[in-house]
Amino acid sequence: MNSNLLHQVWEVIETTQTDMLTQLNDNQLVQVLVTSLKDRNQLPKNEEANAKAYIHSRLLLIRELAQSRRDLCCPLKVKVAIHPPLEVRTQDLIAG
Repeated sequence: MNSNLLHQVWEVIETTQTDMLTQLNDNQLVQVLVTSLKDRNQLPKNEEANAKAYIHSRLLLIRELAQSRRDLCCPLKVKVAIHPPLEVRTQDLIAG
């Protein structure tokens, strides 16, 4: 694969919804990404097998990047609780 095609592969990955990247099975994900490349007219017919093999070999990385992207956009909300509840009386603050 040439560098232009590699660039196009990663551009498609970056613009694909994170849910798709993390929830589809391996074969479905490879097919979705290859179809996206074809739809953009970025995938020569003689490179399709190479693109599929490359994407398949990078699935773990693709999924980890997608998860990181999701975490940056939608971090988990964590509730912080103080146990036992902290009681502060006004006179304690003044005496402080």
